[in-house]
Amino acid sequence: MNTVDSDDLLPEPRPGFGGRPPSLAEVTTVDDGGAVRHELTLAPGATAADLTTAMILVPPAASLVSHHGDVDVSLVFREAPVGPDRS
Repeated sequence: MNTVDSDDLLPEPRPGFGGRPPSLAEVTTVDDGGAVRHELTLAPGATAADLTTAMILVPPAASLVSHHGDVDVSLVFREAPVGPDRS
């Protein structure tokens, strides 16, 4: 997953070796000009701490609009449009 807007949040980098273990929960944000979506992806083995850390990146007013997954679970949140130019 990649972000579209350079001002968007980027997922936590995953080290190839050494260092802290990779997060099993990450948020990717996409602003398509009409709505801002935040996709939270949880991998098997994610802990409550992983989920809590990732959810901090999702605005509190964003609404859950869809979910999907098989092995990894994704929750998709959408921010309410702001201003006259957003619908």
